[in-house]
Amino acid sequence: MSGIAWVNGEIGELTHPWFGVLERGVLYGDGVFETLRLRDGLPQDWDEHWRRLCQGCSVLKIHCSRDNVEAGVSEVAERIGNGVLRVTVSRGESPRGLLPHPDSRPTVVVVGQDEDPYPSDLYERGIHACLISFPRNPHSPLVRIKSLNCLENILGRMEAAAAGAQEGLFCNIWGEVAEGTTSNVFFVIKERIVTPSLDCGLLAGIMRAKVISLAKELGITVTEGMVLPSEFLRAEEAFLTNSLMGIMPLVSVDGRKVGKGVSGPVTDLLRRKLQFP
Repeated sequence: MSGIAWVNGEIGELTHPWFGVLERGVLYGDGVFETLRLRDGLPQDWDEHWRRLCQGCSVLKIHCSRDNVEAGVSEVAERIGNGVLRVTVSRGESPRGLLPHPDSRPTVVVVGQDEDPYPSDLYERGIHACLISFPRNPHSPLVRIKSLNCLENILGRMEAAAAGAQEGLFCNIWGEVAEGTTSNVFFVIKERIVTPSLDCGLLAGIMRAKVISLAKELGITVTEGMVLPSEFLRAEEAFLTNSLMGIMPLVSVDGRKVGKGVSGPVTDLLRRKLQFP
């Protein structure tokens, strides 16, 4: 794996042994992260990612200094140029036990990799998804932050892969569509965009917000609310969003075509306007 890492002011190769055995991010997933695109040395939508990182730290009561984080972001972004940037803030090292030590010093990790995570031809073919067998809990305090606790997402992605799909879609405890393992979900129904509301139990994606704003600017009606899986059967098109993929056509769910089974005109229009990828 190629790339570089910045850890609390030190920079080096990804294979360097950076962490001690009492690092809480490793032991308990006690931290948050953000993943974003780099273009010409500039982290895309950084202010929005920073705000969400801060919100997650606030929920976990981890103190995070913007100056410290941005020092790492700037150095890694300048060295990598174009690719993917991941910013991780964990609680740091602490004596063993679930209750963290009050004097724990956060660990800030910025990793940059010169890669394109989604091949360009995938945007032409679109992604196949399946519904995941276990629900997303909208009452969990973790569902709205990008925490290091990703086991549900990992299990969901493994389940999707076993079914021959590239993404898994969570429903919540009421059977409503919530989100993908790494994405937010949008439907196009009668020239109107429909997407699950935050109350359904999902992470407020940075790209999700951009797409909603852009659609409204283009005069497209956007409805956020309760969406049942049956909506996939009557949607003319659907797409997924996240900060790395941008807008990705969703062409089938559980082996059934969405619309004509290809990227639709609304999806294509939004992609062109965002100039993504």
